[in-house]
Amino acid sequence: MAAPVTNEGTFSSGTPVPLFQVRGRAPVSSTDTFIYDVSKDGEQFLVNRYLKPDRPSPLTIVLNATADAQK
Repeated sequence: MAAPVTNEGTFSSGTPVPLFQVRGRAPVSSTDTFIYDVSKDGEQFLVNRYLKPDRPSPLTIVLNATADAQK
């Protein structure tokens, strides 16, 4: 959201308007509250969003990975 502001005499703000829509990812924990960050100049946003892959990555399971190292 963005709102016009003025500080001539006293501070006042106008009606907020949405800048863009984004589908953010689900929080990982209760302390994971921010899915975005803003640059110092306020002109750029970095958003951690959910991106559905074309196909899931394969899962590799390694059993007894340290068996050879113990010999």
